Amino acid sequence: MYRVGELSRITNVSIRTLHYYDEIGLLKPSRISEAGYRYYTKDDLVKLQQIIVLKKLGFKLCQIKEMTQVTADKAEKAQRWMEIFDMEIEKIREEKRRLELLERSLHVIRHSLELTGDVSNDEILAIIQSIQLNDADSFLSRHFTEEEQEILLRQLPDLTARDEKTEKWIKLLKKIRQTKSEPIDSPVSQRLAEEIMRFIREHLQMEDSLIDKYWEKIKPEDGQPEKVIGLDKETMEYIEQILDWYQKHEEGSKGHGKEIR
Repeated sequence: MYRVGELSRITNVSIRTLHYYDEIGLLKPSRISEAGYRYYTKDDLVKLQQIIVLKKLGFKLCQIKEMTQVTADKAEKAQRWMEIFDMEIEKIREEKRRLELLERSLHVIRHSLELTGDVSNDEILAIIQSIQLNDADSFLSRHFTEEEQEILLRQLPDLTARDEKTEKWIKLLKKIRQTKSEPIDSPVSQRLAEEIMRFIREHLQMEDSLIDKYWEKIKPEDGQPEKVIGLDKETMEYIEQILDWYQKHEEGSKGHGKEIR
């Protein structure tokens, strides 16, 4: 048999903790001497090792007590353990979903902060609500076929993430927003137009007709807030104007054998 100090050394569980387990009935010593010394058997050691493992798996002491004190036959005990494991797995899945939602929300808020330099509490709450309600998918399903939705989800920058494509788009959109007071035919505007065209060619592998359709669907009406972060009506009109000028200029230059800079 093991005295409490020996059991503590073997399992690296403090004597104080072993006393607490005794108090709550989780692990009682098999014998207590007249002098008050606690003695534990090999079965007690095995039970303590089970407790240690279950604690590491995230179970609460009340659950562990229930699991380790089942006195039914082996099959019933296994069934009860599986039921408790299933409940704990579902809790973990729920927590994982909550954390994924939080991560997606934080990415969007961060992108918005990078673009505008400020995000109000109302905007933060609106972003979280939009993600909770899965507004982006609902928007796509209302306006696009299943095939179009798959293409858009695969090709568009994902503002709920922080991948290379999204980072490039945010940096480009930030420059656009900072430059939209420039004349559309200025060198600065036209360099931006060229960057936008390059981004489209490199990252949006879809038909021009689908890009145009998506663009029209996300354009806000007069006085309405932006549907996509950073793309308010003024910014979208500036993008349209500099691209229109760029494309006409490029076509004209190509017709005269000139190269656009």
